[in-house]
Amino acid sequence: MRASRVLLLFLAVASAACTPLAPTSSANYTSDISEVVGEAQRFMNAYARDLAAGDRAAVARRYMRGGAWFLGHGEKAFEPYDRIEARYAGPEWTAPRSFEWRDLSIEPVGRDAVMVAGLGLWEPADGGPIVTLSYTALLIREDGELRIRLEDESTPRRP
Repeated sequence: MRASRVLLLFLAVASAACTPLAPTSSANYTSDISEVVGEAQRFMNAYARDLAAGDRAAVARRYMRGGAWFLGHGEKAFEPYDRIEARYAGPEWTAPRSFEWRDLSIEPVGRDAVMVAGLGLWEPADGGPIVTLSYTALLIREDGELRIRLEDESTPRRP
């Protein structure tokens, strides 16, 4: 039930944020969709490298300049871009010792937007046990680049 609500939210945000598609041939549209999926795969690979390298500025640049929605553990908040930059630059964010994506699914929702769902393996810098987090994001093209507009990261709840 929760997953279907998140998917509906993604689709609503994507349809509101993307410009209407101009009439085109189905061949061009299919090519555009393949391109955005490939671009999203490259984005997510680079995002993992930025996280693992602790490149705070590069991680912050992955978000839309108009801000982004953050969800997880029953919470929802919108943060303007300057707050996102400050969060990654400040002491509240600690880079992992290692990070990798697992089982990513990338679903196009138009020429300029994709939904990403999968898992992330985050090894804490302090050497603690690796944490598996569920991950969902909406990436929308802004100024020629895909950027994060909505992100949901959740770790297993402890009993």
